Parts: sequence; structure tokens; C-alpha cells
Amino acid sequence: MRKQTLKKGLAAVLGLALCMQMPSVNSALQLSAYAQERAATINASSLNVRSGAGTSYSSVGKLGKGAAVTVVGEKAASDGKTWYQIRYTSGGSTQTGYVLSTYVKFPVSYSHDSSFESQLSAQGFPESYKTGLRQIHAQYPNWTFTAVKTGLDWNTVIQNEGVLGRNLVHTNSISSYKSLADGAYNWDSGTWTGFDGNTWVAASTEIISYYMDPRNFLDEVNVFQFLDQSYNASLHTTEGLQSMLKGTFMEGNVRTGAVASGSTSGGSSSGSTSGSSSSGSSKVITVGPGVSGGNSGVTSSTPGKNEGSSSGSASQTPSSDGDHQVRLEGPSASISRNRAELLTSSVVIGVGPGAASSNNGSTAGSSPSGATSSAAQTPGVAAGSGASVSSVSYADAIMSAAKGSGVSPYVIAAMIIQEQGRNGTGNSISGNYAGYTGYYNYFNVGAYASDGMGAVQRGLWYASQSGSYGRPWTTPESSIAGGAQFYGTNYVKAGQDTLYLKKYNVQGSNIYKHQYMTNVDGAASEGSIFAEGFTSQQKSTALNFKIPVYSNMPETPCAQPTLSGSPNNKLNGLGVEGFTLTPTFNRDTYSYDLIVDHSVSNVTVSASAIDSKASVRGNGNVSLSSGINDISVVVRAENGTERTYTIHVVRQAGGPTYNGGISSGTSGSGSSSVTVGGPGSSSAGSSSGTTSSGVITVGPAGGSTSSSPNSGSSSGGSQVTFSSPGGN
Repeated sequence: MRKQTLKKGLAAVLGLALCMQMPSVNSALQLSAYAQERAATINASSLNVRSGAGTSYSSVGKLGKGAAVTVVGEKAASDGKTWYQIRYTSGGSTQTGYVLSTYVKFPVSYSHDSSFESQLSAQGFPESYKTGLRQIHAQYPNWTFTAVKTGLDWNTVIQNEGVLGRNLVHTNSISSYKSLADGAYNWDSGTWTGFDGNTWVAASTEIISYYMDPRNFLDEVNVFQFLDQSYNASLHTTEGLQSMLKGTFMEGNVRTGAVASGSTSGGSSSGSTSGSSSSGSSKVITVGPGVSGGNSGVTSSTPGKNEGSSSGSASQTPSSDGDHQVRLEGPSASISRNRAELLTSSVVIGVGPGAASSNNGSTAGSSPSGATSSAAQTPGVAAGSGASVSSVSYADAIMSAAKGSGVSPYVIAAMIIQEQGRNGTGNSISGNYAGYTGYYNYFNVGAYASDGMGAVQRGLWYASQSGSYGRPWTTPESSIAGGAQFYGTNYVKAGQDTLYLKKYNVQGSNIYKHQYMTNVDGAASEGSIFAEGFTSQQKSTALNFKIPVYSNMPETPCAQPTLSGSPNNKLNGLGVEGFTLTPTFNRDTYSYDLIVDHSVSNVTVSASAIDSKASVRGNGNVSLSSGINDISVVVRAENGTERTYTIHVVRQAGGPTYNGGISSGTSGSGSSSVTVGGPGSSSAGSSSGTTSSGVITVGPAGGSTSSSPNSGSSSGGSQVTFSSPGGN
């Protein structure tokens, strides 16, 4: 009995000691999570870091591709997706937050696989492709990769895809994403030309090169833009699709607007619209990825909110939330080019921006000029209004469309999300668009501004016509099925059977054309959405990826441009006080000649930039050596890019001397030739009068500079005090 009592007492003492020394259960769990810390990198162009696990939490920061993070824990969001709690450094301090696990990449170790290496070589993949493919193979050894040998020269491809209007970025993109080509940028005003309204502008060759270079996307997520899009019953399941739709407007059953009724033959409507939607519709197309605007009659709005209509033009801002966590600051919405015109019973695919937008007040239902249709149908008065819920789920509707069209249901879902946003509040699918009540266009087929119609109106007009692909599309189900048939027939079965080839058509007989969208990041964006539909089990199967290969590619992957700020690095005036330059100044002429007498030992160069945010160096008083002198005047734009203007000065006996009647020549507008000098001025000797392309040094602030005489620098259009040069 005494032994038992002693044992109980000892146990109590030990228990008390343990309680005092051991952490609480919660602390133990926390320590366990921290004990499993893992180094990782971000695998997305721009990833939101959130305050909690899920997109409903506020963004507390952003991380770019390749950013180093430490995973300290994980948590399931309300939609069942896994989020990692991470620690990272930003602005010199340590931060924490949550990111979707899909876009976190842990390091993997590739062990030499002779069979896999032989496959890569047999396919003809360049060495620069193999690093990324090896990393993927280390994670998913059952995946195979097919080289699509385009036979196209890389520089020729970029030149053709850079044709004005063929690739666009959002106007809010950083300046290095935007083109400075003729017709794309106004050097005088410092503004870009809008396409399909003012919301989208031409993409720079640098951002086009980045997105077209397959080597930038050879990882376990982005590689899905190269996956075959054909329907595969053994691979594509309802369960996988439901997982992909979770957290989007398609998670549950199909919702419909009012029912269309009252059709007439011909292409004329009995009424007109004023550009405002009927009750219950979203009047602004601004919600997240897949939506674009900018036509007349559109207003800007916060994503997810409906506001009143306006006759003003829009400035649609991309979602800053980064719904799929991979949005760039600029290109974050889709502009479809699925241009479908009715020519009797056939559908012709062309190239016009087909972005979601409000109508512009033109007559509803009127056929576009030149288009005809037998039994063309236009809606009349709606039989009813208000939304209703169908008994059919979106997952079932999409699976049915996949089987009927031969297109992967995951692709169909990714395209709808890209076109309509995760919240699905676009006018194309509301069913309540004024004049087109009860019609739906989930893929924005035929949606482009044309013939006096805004993009949404044009797309719904197409949806309302009797014709191919099961039209008119009077239910969401029929629109999804018909849009999938349209895409399967015109793209997947025509050889554009990957998301990459859908966006960048580098195969077949119609290369660089017949491209589904103009948004430069369309393929990468849809590919990341596409990847979300595959479960871990499905990813362990034998998936095949078709990856384009070009001739004469750069040795290393094309870098993503990062420069921001004004790119304007041109002069609006250049001269040498008391002398005349040859040829006369023009902002696009970068080489000038000047002959002076041997007695002239120094000259004063004046130069002013078009943009007040640019700086100029190389101007001011410059000493001359005997013989030939090259004076370099360098304009540095706000974004760090530089442009050089060169004055070739020759000192020789009998040359001109200083003439006080000749002005400095800095008052020109820069848009046309500016005469430097006044009546009676002369220049002895001959001049080549030739121009050169100029020397452009591109780099961030603090980059390389030209070695040239420089007695001072001036900012933009500021005044510079000059001293008279030597001579009489």
C-alpha cells in the first residue's frame, strides 16, 4: 500500500515537472510546422501574398517569378485548396503571409536518366530547353514531351507577331510592356494609341518575346499551355472539373437570366438601345481576367460591382487581386479575336479584337454590313425577367460540351473563366443585356467592336442568329456547347490543339493569323488555370506536351521586361550656338555634321528633351581637338533607356567661325525638321548629310553611359546658360 502511494506521489511530481517544461498543444503544433520549414521559389509572374488562406483575404504584398520564400506551414481554404504560409523578405524586412500552393516550387534533384535524355535528343530539343524539362521529369517521370519543329526563324516570328494590333497589353502595364513602334506611341504627347478603345495598347517586342519563348514556361504549372487539348475520357473526369470550378461562379448549377422570345426574319430590329442594360444586368464589364472593355458606352468599375451605364469611354483596370495568382500588373484580361462573321451558313475567322464591352447605342439586332443569314433571328420583348437556377450543374454542362466537341472540359472551363472572370458578371452571360435578353455567349464568339456595335452587342447579335453551332444560344448550356463546338472545329481540329498554338499560330498554312485572342499573356494565363483541373493522381499519368521549337533562338530564354516610367528619350531641339548643323534637326535623325574653322577651340551645344522627366547630358561647352571630334548628346528617359545623338565636328582651315545671328536651335517641336540658323548663315565645306539609326543604350538607372565631352547636364526642357565659344 505504501509502495502504491509513493508511486502515485512520484507520478504526480513528474507530471507537474512535465507540465512546467512542455509547451502547450498549440505551441507544439506550431513548433512542428516550423520544424518542417522548406525553402522554395515562386512560380508565377506576379503572385499575391494574402493575409489568410483564400482569395477573400486582403493582399499584403506581391512576389515575382523566382522570388525566394520559406514555407512555414499550410492551411486548407474554404474551397478545399491548399495554401502555404510563407516567410519572405521585402523592403529589407521579414514578412509573412499566405499563397496558393500551386504556385510554390520546391527544389527537386534530377538524377541522370539515359532513356529520358535519349528521348529529348531524338525529339530535337535544344540544350536550352532541357534544363526545364529535366526538372519536370524529376517530379513527373511519366510525362512525355514532343518538340513541335516549326521550321520558323525566331526573329521572323517576333517580327510578325509584333505587327501593330496583333498582340496587346493593358494600358496600365509598365512602359516596357508597351510598343514604341510607329503608330503605337505618340512621342509628342507621351501617350499610347488605344486598340478596341483606350484600354488596350500594342505590346512591345520584348514582352512578346518573353511570352512566346517556351523556355520561360517549362515548369510543372505553366507547361500546361502546351498540353494537348483533345478530350480524353480516361483522363478528364467530372471530379477533376469540379475541383477546377470550385470558388468560381460555375461551382454550382447553371443560372439563367430572362427567356428570349419574339423573333423576326431579316436583320433589322424594331427598336434601338441606348447603351444601358435592362434590369438585373451588370452594366460594366470589368470583372477580373477574361474581360476587356474600352469601347464607347463602357464605364470603369470596381470588379464585382455593378454600376450605372455611361456614355463615356472606359478605363478598365485589371483586377489587382490576381484571381489566379499569376496576373501581371498589365496583361491581366483576355481580348478574344474569335471573330465570327456570317457569310451564308459559313463562319469565317478573322482578326478583330473581340473584347467584352458595353454597347454603344447603335440599333440592336441590325446585321453587320455584308453579312447575311437565312432566318436571322433578333430578340423582341422578353417573356420574363429575373434570374433562375437550372437543375443542370455547370460541371455537367461542360462535360457534355466536351464530349460533343472533342475539346478537353478543363480547357473549356479555363476559357470561360478567362473570358468571363471567376465571378462571371460579364454582360455576355447575364441574359439581360438590353435588346438581347435571353441570349448568352460564354466564349465571346464573334464579340468584337464592328459595324457600329460594341463588342458585347456584336457577340450577342451573333449568339441570337439561327445558324451553325446550335444557334441561337438561348440558354447557358447551349452557349457552352455551341462555343465548344466552334472552338473544337476551328482550332483544336485545325492543328491549334494547345493553348499556346491557339494564341500564337505558328503551324499550318495560316501562320500568325487565325489567333484566338490578342492578349499577349493569354496562353500562359489559361495554362495556369488549366493546370488547376488536374489532381495529383491525374498528374501521375502519362501526359504529353507539345512544345514549339524555333530556329536561331537566343542562347538563353528571353527575359521579362521590367522597366517602368516614361520611355520618351528623344530630343525636341539640338543645335550648336553660332553654327549650323547638317542636316537640319529632326528628332528621328541621330547623326549631324559640323565644320568649323581651325581657330574655333570650343563650341556650345544646346539640347532639350521632349519629356520633362528625361535628362540630357553631353550638352554645354565642349572643347575641340584638332581634326575630327564626335560630340555625343545622350537623352535618358525616366525608365532608364538612353538614346544618343551624335554631332561630328571637323576643325579645318577656312571653316565657318562663330555667327551670333544663328540661334541655338532648341525651340523646335521635334515632330518635323527644325531649321537651325538664320538668314545669312553659311557653312563652308561639304557634308555627308547622312543619318544613322542612332545608338540606343537600354538599361536601368545607373547603367552604361557614353564617353563624350560633357561640361554639364540639363534636365528636360530647362534653360541652360551658354558662354560664347572661341573665335571672332
